[in-house]
Amino acid sequence: MKIRGFSTGLAAASLMIALPLTSSWSATRTEAEKAIAASDEARKQAASVGGEWRDTGKMVKEARSLLDTHEYLKAIDIANKAKRQGELGYQQVLDQRNVRMADYFRTGKETATVAPAAPAPEEGAMTNMITPELGSVAVLYKGQRVVVKRGHDKQATLPQEFLKTDRGCPPFCVQPMVAAVGVDTIGELELLGYLEKLANGDESVLIVDSRTPDWVMRGTIPGSVNVPWTSITQDSLSGMFDSSDESSRHGILENQFGATRTDKGWDFAEAKTLVLFCNGIWCPQSSTNIKTLVALGYPVDKLKWYRGGMQDWVSVGLTTVKP
Repeated sequence: MKIRGFSTGLAAASLMIALPLTSSWSATRTEAEKAIAASDEARKQAASVGGEWRDTGKMVKEARSLLDTHEYLKAIDIANKAKRQGELGYQQVLDQRNVRMADYFRTGKETATVAPAAPAPEEGAMTNMITPELGSVAVLYKGQRVVVKRGHDKQATLPQEFLKTDRGCPPFCVQPMVAAVGVDTIGELELLGYLEKLANGDESVLIVDSRTPDWVMRGTIPGSVNVPWTSITQDSLSGMFDSSDESSRHGILENQFGATRTDKGWDFAEAKTLVLFCNGIWCPQSSTNIKTLVALGYPVDKLKWYRGGMQDWVSVGLTTVKP
């Protein structure tokens, strides 16, 4: 009886152990199937506008094949990368179409990308111009006309995320004035000039928000495109790309930045002029990406660095948008 009791107890214990494993196995497979479905949906969305990358479909198929070998975590990882590629491909096409929509601003033969100069104020009157000659700049963001100007709220203060002064170094160290030799460091007025070029249909310029999406959701510069720094530069802390991989970086260089891959490396003859920014002078994301791009051979004269970033942008009351 004791032996039978032991056997019965052992069997019951085995069953109790087996049940969570079975449940975990089912949940993991379900998660993998959901991730694959989401990646295929993102691929189809990109394909619908002609923005599907070459290897996205292959990655979706590879993720599906891993279901048969029960490699669910690997399948989820590959599916997530494919989903990211699909999203980038779709957004890239939309951004390119937005740039070409200069006619959106036109009435007859007139172009209203820069607001007309305001009349001279009466003595003692309060104004809030960007400069004495410039009142505002109109740009396109996700197909909508956005007027970039300074705020008129006398009680306005900096957003909460930019009130903090104690930021640990590393990684939040004060950045030098020059990100890389030959790369111009610019301010707000120069950046507004590039936004005006975009609004006028200049396809050779791209304003790049180098921050991670969680920061972008709090507000960004109208007319910019989010290319997270971890999509281009390897994270020195983890030794890995966070939201992308090497093939995705190549896709960004080709499909968004306009570079051409050759047998000998990269051809940047037709590459866009990139204006990169991040959170401010304490944020290393955009300067790190600039150094990576220079190392890859990106021409320094086609790289511009808005060192002040979002903290300086909001400190002078310029317009921001949330995706």
